[in-house]
Amino acid sequence: MWSPNDSSLTQNKLFHFLLLEIICIVLMITDHSAKIATPIRAAISTVTYPLIKIVELPQKAYQFISSSVSNQQLLLNQNIELKQQLSQAQIDLLQLEVISQQNSELRELLQAKRQLPLKTTAAFLININTGDNNHHFIINQGFNQGVTIGQAILDLNGVAGQVFSVDLETSHVILITNENHALPVEFLRTGIRTYVYGTGDLDTLYLPEIPQSASVEVDDILITSGFGGVYPRGLKVATIKSIKDSQDKSYKQADAQPSANLNLLKQVLLVWSDLNQPSNTEFLAPEKLADETK
Repeated sequence: MWSPNDSSLTQNKLFHFLLLEIICIVLMITDHSAKIATPIRAAISTVTYPLIKIVELPQKAYQFISSSVSNQQLLLNQNIELKQQLSQAQIDLLQLEVISQQNSELRELLQAKRQLPLKTTAAFLININTGDNNHHFIINQGFNQGVTIGQAILDLNGVAGQVFSVDLETSHVILITNENHALPVEFLRTGIRTYVYGTGDLDTLYLPEIPQSASVEVDDILITSGFGGVYPRGLKVATIKSIKDSQDKSYKQADAQPSANLNLLKQVLLVWSDLNQPSNTEFLAPEKLADETK
């Protein structure tokens, strides 16, 4: 028999749980069929939407900043890589142009070699020094290639200098513009013979003693006379660019433009004369060369 001291059924926790479960099931069935909770969910969603966006804002900001930084770094890396590729392409193109130019110059040298009635060999410059009183350069041919002291050196346009020192694999060449160099020449037009001297200027040679009776004109061409046994006869040396009288009027004096392009020498021709091949000829200063040829 029920007693007041017994626990009330309404106070039983299990009863509460079962009751709530039944209510939930009824509500779910009702909502599924009648959609009675849709307005409530819509109202709750509307109320909580700003809060959700506020909560999501830091995460989205982080994602945006991270994506921007990543994209910027990717663009920088791509930019650097493209610049490197462009630089390499420019270097490759420059090398191709240099190789093409060298091939063209070599072909011109070979053509000039065929036209010369002399034994010639192409050589490359490996060093050049055109300081005061020091107009000389080094070529990549030496004793092992048969180079001899005194040997004539040409470029495509004319006489450039002569060998004055020979090592095993290299040779030192002095330019005709060196102040210590003299070269016996003759005028192609008249056959008059004289000496042309270096001035220390790559663009100027000097003729100090031309007879007053000689017919000399601007643009006259000077060629090697063959005297001295160093330079074969008939090689183009220079072109007269100005003429004047000496101070005592006893001689004419002239400046000449070297035929060889001494400012842009890259490859040269070593020349051997079949008739006058130099063997122990040394470089001669102007005074010694003048005495040698008298």
